[in-house]
Amino acid sequence: MNENSLERPLTRRQVVAACFATGATLLVGCDSDGQDAAGWSFVDDRKRVVRLSKRPKRIVAYTSAAAALQHWGVTPVGVFGDAPQEDPSLADFPWDASEIVGSVYGEIDVAKLLTLKAELIVSRWYPPPRNTPVFGFRDLAQQKRIVSRVPVVGLNGKQVATSQIGRFGDLARALGVDISAGRTARAHAAFDRAADRLSGIARRRSDLRILAISGDQDTMYVAKVADHGDLAFYAQRGVPLVSAETSDAYWDRFGWDQAAKYPVDGILYDSRPLALPVGKAKAIPAFAALPAVRANQIIRWLVDPPPSYQTYTATMKDLATKIARWRRVT
Repeated sequence: MNENSLERPLTRRQVVAACFATGATLLVGCDSDGQDAAGWSFVDDRKRVVRLSKRPKRIVAYTSAAAALQHWGVTPVGVFGDAPQEDPSLADFPWDASEIVGSVYGEIDVAKLLTLKAELIVSRWYPPPRNTPVFGFRDLAQQKRIVSRVPVVGLNGKQVATSQIGRFGDLARALGVDISAGRTARAHAAFDRAADRLSGIARRRSDLRILAISGDQDTMYVAKVADHGDLAFYAQRGVPLVSAETSDAYWDRFGWDQAAKYPVDGILYDSRPLALPVGKAKAIPAFAALPAVRANQIIRWLVDPPPSYQTYTATMKDLATKIARWRRVT
């Protein structure tokens, strides 16, 4: 930890005290975090407070956090994660203004981090458990070593999308961005229009049953809607999503031979590189036999999009256009 920073867990009482100390309002989750006479501070979603002598300008971020920050008007000087330059969410990222500090998940180049004079690391946090490391870190031991040099902000990626977007907005504001005007205001308005359109189409297609899935060579994964912030948001907008029935977090897992376990009319299929490509999934007889697959009612699922108005506007437009054309097949 550098001499001007502090990152430590907060109790509920300490969070309240921190909010009052900075003149923040509790109604917006202490989102007045930022610059004051005593320096800069921010309370992340793990209830950890980062304090610095001044507002940080040199930010390093995990891939999806970097994509979101760029949309919010903050360009990280460094990015880490799985092959960042090949990540579709970073297709419009200004790589001439940033460097890769890790291109394999869990590997972060500390020397480069320090050479870049990083003042803050931003990533996403997916409980349970609550003490899980933030994304991009191999384990808690590695996270602890890096936090001793550069403080880390972890924002909850499991909560509903609108809350995720709001928290990245809080951070952007704390980093000095005016989020009430300009391109952010225009992006917000476009997001609202896309959400209204999706709701209208979802109401007209409420007779459908839609499933979000992923898979590997041996296993099919069916998403638990409440555990995926994007799916939970789409469900709030009326998209008729079928949720996995399991006590496990995130997914119901079973062999491809049980692909018909959840009868559905349409499928959102995981488009991440780590997932079995949909073309290969279609070569599996039990999956190919599904009515939704035979009807070609299967579309790309951008799992857990970067929390920005721009990204969600694009995903909602695509989802609305596709399901508007679907029909009952079960």
